[in-house]
Amino acid sequence: MLIVLIILIMGICTAQVPDLVGNWTGSATAYFVGDGAHDLVEDDRVTLIVVEQTDRLITGNITYMNEGEEIVVAFAGAIGADNKTLYIAESKGYGFGTIISDDEIEMSYLEQGKPAIASIDKFHRMKA
Repeated sequence: MLIVLIILIMGICTAQVPDLVGNWTGSATAYFVGDGAHDLVEDDRVTLIVVEQTDRLITGNITYMNEGEEIVVAFAGAIGADNKTLYIAESKGYGFGTIISDDEIEMSYLEQGKPAIASIDKFHRMKA
């Protein structure tokens, strides 16, 4: 019985780091606030491409449209010790997310400045 308990504890402690490399697509709902006015944008398309992963560290690009122009922003990120929490930093803001499954991520993004931005992004892994 003790051996079974030890094996179960080891399995819990050595949870596997999720592999996030690949292309993820989704939608964002966001508020843009500046000079006392705010704009709500719903179902804005966004793509997350994780190019490289080393253990719990990732890097890649986020692509979205802004006034008809495609914007590509590089990011660096980290998966939390719980293997479910995701943190991303890019040049203007930060994302805090949850890895829901092997193929689904939800992320909140915050950006300070004019405009200030708060968004909720939902990503699904694109199958090859």
